[in-house]
Amino acid sequence: MAQKLFSCTACIAIMAFCCTLAAAAEIDTKKFPFYPSLLTTDTGKPVTPDKFESAQICAGCHPDIHAQWKGSMHSNAFVDPVFQALWKMGEKDTKGFTKNLCGGCHTVVGVVSGDLTFKDNQFVTSEIAREGVQCDVCHTIKDSSFLETPTYEPNNASLIVAPGNVKRGPYKDSVSPYHKSEYSELHTKSKFCANCHQVFHPVSNFHIERTYDEWKYSVYAQNDIQCQDCHMMPVEKSIEVAKTMKKPQNPGQPCTMGPKRDNMFTHEFVGANFTVPALLGAKGHADMAEKRLKSAAELDIAAPQAAKPGSMVTLGIKVSNVAAGHNLPTSLTEVRQMWLDVKVTDAGGKQVFRSGDLDEKGDLKEEARVFNAYAVDKDGHHTVKPWEIVRFEYVKTIPPKGSATETFSFLTPPDAKLPLDVRVVLRYRSYPQSVANVLLGKDAPVLPIVDMVEKSVKIGL
Repeated sequence: MAQKLFSCTACIAIMAFCCTLAAAAEIDTKKFPFYPSLLTTDTGKPVTPDKFESAQICAGCHPDIHAQWKGSMHSNAFVDPVFQALWKMGEKDTKGFTKNLCGGCHTVVGVVSGDLTFKDNQFVTSEIAREGVQCDVCHTIKDSSFLETPTYEPNNASLIVAPGNVKRGPYKDSVSPYHKSEYSELHTKSKFCANCHQVFHPVSNFHIERTYDEWKYSVYAQNDIQCQDCHMMPVEKSIEVAKTMKKPQNPGQPCTMGPKRDNMFTHEFVGANFTVPALLGAKGHADMAEKRLKSAAELDIAAPQAAKPGSMVTLGIKVSNVAAGHNLPTSLTEVRQMWLDVKVTDAGGKQVFRSGDLDEKGDLKEEARVFNAYAVDKDGHHTVKPWEIVRFEYVKTIPPKGSATETFSFLTPPDAKLPLDVRVVLRYRSYPQSVANVLLGKDAPVLPIVDMVEKSVKIGL
């Protein structure tokens, strides 16, 4: 299966590269000098890495925020081993086209400094660029250039970075003895996050990842609940926000020398990725992600009150997205796996029906009901390589406050002992085990699975 997913001939790679060259000719590279990333600087020219400050310097006055960031997916954006493995594969397949495309979000400093290189099957860059999405990257962002992009939507790092002594953020009265402070409304809006949390194919402009748009057309956006209101809050508060649609209050002191604030934004940036933090030893961040996942959905089971041995039984299982401000799952949905594990046993413990279990290799069996997207390349073949995707044959995800119902039917054995016990678990993992095996090779761990929610009913009491 893994070989099938990752099959890629030299011919396809050359064709893809030729296509990217044609697309590059249509892009104003003066406006986007780091193409295919849409990232730029306020001068439109590269800047040296020393124009940015290390997150460790920021920790001097913002120790709590730095501690929250350390171990987050933002802090690990460059060193993430799963991302690195896929990035290297893309760099070889496309003959260098993914370096800036992926790097534009995962290592802004490396891209705008021109310091990022690919040598001996490794991405090499300065130490500060290896900090990934770090303090000075976000707080020197001046604006978004999304209205000048090919899609007129924020995507592929459509950000304008202005490194220097001015640090931008959400407070209008910030004063610092170390740097100049400037209020930025952009930093308080989902549009800020959108520039990296939307990924469009740079040749076809196909939306590979569209988390911002999922939020933009949701009831969350209608109620002015921004990304920051959930993903920059303690987990308990973010769960409350998602369920009540009310903005949070999180009193705190962002700076040791600054005033206490009625609302302080935390910097763990908790999402659904519990796998990579666990791989990198950030157990606290992994635990928070797991807690978020377990709050996101609810299950309902429609089942007959009674059943007879030898009769057909039909179950309707409803999955509701109750606490995610975007689709479930979101992000790179062509590899995400959220599925229903359904097990029916009789009163004697004999298995009557099963769907959603794993095979001996740790992969889902084909009959499993999975919520994700099915991506194909230009020849219509299944692929999970982002640079090969030309379309989704189907998208099966659940929108915010929406639901989806799956129907399961099975024949009760003539010798079944009543009552039947129906146990349903909504499970999640970031990507298939076969994909992990290809990307991480012989060192690939057995991928952890989070049981998001579970429900049981009995039939034939």
